[in-house]
Amino acid sequence: MNRIYLIVILFFLLGIVARGQQYSKQPEKHLPNNYAKTVESLFGFFDEHAFDSTSMVYYSEVDNNGSVVSDKIYTVALSRMIYGLSYTSKFYPDNLIKAKKSIEFQLNNLIGTDSIGAYSISYVDKGKASEAIQLDIWQQAYGLCGLTEFYRNNPDDDLLSTIHKLHDAFVTRFYDIRSGGFYGAYDLKVGQVSGSKSLQSLVYPITAYMANLWGVDSLHREKYEPMLAECLEILHKAGWNKQTNWVNLKFDDLWNVLESADDDNSNVPVFPGHNFQLASLFLRTKSWDFLSNDRKEEYANMAHQILDATFQKSIFEKGKVRNGIYSQVDSETDEVLDTRKTWWQHCEAVLALSLCEDNYQEEKKQLEEFFFSSFPDFENGGEYFYLDKNDKPITNELKGSIGKSAYHTIEMIRFLMQE
Repeated sequence: MNRIYLIVILFFLLGIVARGQQYSKQPEKHLPNNYAKTVESLFGFFDEHAFDSTSMVYYSEVDNNGSVVSDKIYTVALSRMIYGLSYTSKFYPDNLIKAKKSIEFQLNNLIGTDSIGAYSISYVDKGKASEAIQLDIWQQAYGLCGLTEFYRNNPDDDLLSTIHKLHDAFVTRFYDIRSGGFYGAYDLKVGQVSGSKSLQSLVYPITAYMANLWGVDSLHREKYEPMLAECLEILHKAGWNKQTNWVNLKFDDLWNVLESADDDNSNVPVFPGHNFQLASLFLRTKSWDFLSNDRKEEYANMAHQILDATFQKSIFEKGKVRNGIYSQVDSETDEVLDTRKTWWQHCEAVLALSLCEDNYQEEKKQLEEFFFSSFPDFENGGEYFYLDKNDKPITNELKGSIGKSAYHTIEMIRFLMQE
C-alpha cells in the first residue's frame, strides 16, 4: 500500500513539473480567453525565438518568422518587455523570473552616467554599448517604463532607489525650468536642445512611467505631482488644435504652436492614434487627487471633445469603426496618406475608450474585436506591426524592433482588466 501511495504521489508531482514547463497553460489567475491567447502567443514567440539563454535576455530585432536579425538589445524594447512580463506575472508566475533577469541585464549593461547622473544607453550590440552625443526623451522615458511596472507589482526599496536616481537625472536634463514641460532632446556636451519640444515630449514622460510611478510611490508623490500637473496644463492649452481637430505636434521653446508653412508644421502627417493617446491621458486624471475637481472636469470634457471629433474623421476603412483605423492622415486636408493599419494605434484607441465608462462602448467593442482577431499571429506567434487596407498582414515588418516587444498590447489589456 505504501509503495502504491508513493508511486501515485510521484506521478502527481511529475505532472505538476511537466505542467510548469509548458508556457502559460495554467495561469495562477485567469485572463479572459481572448486576452490569454494573445498574451501566450506574444510571449511564446519571444521566448522561443528571441531569448538568449546565455545572457538571460531578449534580443530586440526579430523578423516575422522568428529569425533574430541582429544581436542588438535596445533599451526601449527590453524595458517594454519588462513591463509586459511584470504585469502578466500575476497570471503567469514564471514571467516574474524573466522580468528580474531582464532588469539585471538592463541595469548592468544599458545604463550610462555623466556628471548629472544615470541615463539609458540606446542599445548594446554583441556586448558593446552604443555611443551617443544626444539623448532623446522617448528612449529616456521608456527606459523607466519596465522598472516602474515591475516595482508596481513587486515593491522593492533598492529598485525604487534606482528608479529615483534615473528619474531625478531625467528631470535635471529635460525639464525646462523657465517655460515648464520637457525638451525632447538633451546634448551630453551642450545641454537642452532648443527646438526639440513636441507633443510627445509632454506625453512620453507621463504615459511611459511617471503616472504609473505616482500611483505606486505614495511616499514620494511630491516628486511627480508638480510636473504632471504642469504638463497636463500645457497639453490642455496647446495640445489640441480646434481648427483641424488633430493634435498639435510641434512647439517652440515657449510652447507656442508651430503652425505656419515656414515652421514645418502645416500639412504634416498625423497619426489618429495620437488623438486617442491624448484623450486617454486626460481621462486617466479622474483618479488623480492632487488635481481639483474643476480641473479634472475640464480634462474629461477635452477628452470627449477629442474623441467626438476623431470619430467624425474619415479614418476608418469604408467608414466603419469595425474595419479598423488607417495609419496616417494629412492634418490640414484630412486626406488619408497611409491606408495600412498599425497595431499600436488600435491599442491606444481601445485603451482610451476603456476609460469612457458608458460612452463609446459600441465603438470600443468593435475596435477590440478587430484588434484581437487581426493583429495576433496565432499560427506563428507574436503579432503583426501592420495590416494592409484589406486586413492582410504585412509580413516584411519586424515583429520585434527598437520599440516593439510587448508594451502597447499588454498596457491595453491591463486597462481593459481594470474596467
